[in-house]
Amino acid sequence: MTATLPEFPMPRTHPLDPPPQYRVLGAEHPVFQVRTPRGDTAWVVTRHEDVRAVLTDRAFSSDPRTPGFPTYVTGDVPPPAGFFMQADPPDHGRLRRSVTREFLINQMEALRPAMRRILDRLVDDLTADGAESADLVRHFALPMAAMTICEILGVPFEDHVLFVSLTDTVLDRTSPPEEAVKAAVELMGYFDRLVTAKEAQPSEDMFGRMVTRSAEGGLNHGELVGMAALLLLAGYDTMAQMIGIGTVTLFEHPGQLAELKQDPTLLPGAVEELLRYLSINHAGLPRAATEDVVVGGQQIRAGDGVLVMLNAANRDESVFEHADTFDIHRENNGRHVAFGHGFHKCVGATLARVELTEVFGGLFERLPGLRPVKPIEELPFRHDMVLYGVRELPVAW
Repeated sequence: MTATLPEFPMPRTHPLDPPPQYRVLGAEHPVFQVRTPRGDTAWVVTRHEDVRAVLTDRAFSSDPRTPGFPTYVTGDVPPPAGFFMQADPPDHGRLRRSVTREFLINQMEALRPAMRRILDRLVDDLTADGAESADLVRHFALPMAAMTICEILGVPFEDHVLFVSLTDTVLDRTSPPEEAVKAAVELMGYFDRLVTAKEAQPSEDMFGRMVTRSAEGGLNHGELVGMAALLLLAGYDTMAQMIGIGTVTLFEHPGQLAELKQDPTLLPGAVEELLRYLSINHAGLPRAATEDVVVGGQQIRAGDGVLVMLNAANRDESVFEHADTFDIHRENNGRHVAFGHGFHKCVGATLARVELTEVFGGLFERLPGLRPVKPIEELPFRHDMVLYGVRELPVAW
């Protein structure tokens, strides 16, 4: 039976759209089964309604150690203590509560001046000595995301080359298992040293405050290390990819980009549309059923793996009219699931919104003539990564 299953991941036919097979297969069977390159079989959930149902149902586990969990996404690296994205209740709630106070809206809004200082510094470096072109990913998106999250968390920016390289190895689905495991061990060793240093000398940054409050929240050293890794990696890679591919998307819609330059009040809505339209989680959110449950009319058995496709849900025509059209004036964007949904919804969603509005507003304010050097067909995209994006983006101004 498994020999006839469609293979996952499925190819894109346009770099800014999810694989069209999601919609084709979903039209016949709203929840369908696939086989991954690692030999896993998993149910794929694509409809907006079903995605929200799975992400709020505690019958689905986020722990990779649960029988049936799709290892295509997580590989063979066990989740470290404190990595609450891959934890189930009650540990998930206990760990998550210890950091939610750091992501309150007023605290995130207060970071705008710091973000703008970082942006201005990077643009000044881009245009130094009369330069008129650069790779926007290498010289802006990656350092913008890394410098911002390093400053917020209290991580030395000079360490970013190390954690970027190791993160890419772990998140690349084509990495040999032994290389991915080695990189994960080295990465956690780095965060162990970082937390140890802050335990010895507390600092006034997010990690420092977490260490100071650790006893209050009942957190041990290992959990602090895992939480530090999760917050930095999630805050870095997601933002770097959204800045790069978000800029590509704006280039592909010059009329709407012109509107944004003319009227910055459109930026919040544009950012929500970029989040919906792109939904850079490319590999899906993996889950495993811990009991028999029905989703979208399909019986899923205990021990079955599930892949929840946020990018397909955000192109659901029953929820978003003309879902494949990028429209910064779209009115029902509050329903998108780019940050997930339910008790695992991204804790840094407000930070992401603030950072992206600052980035796209400031970048085109400073470089109003910013334009692509190559057509989209010639750009290299991250098809083999957990988070989708563009590897290079040559621009001129």
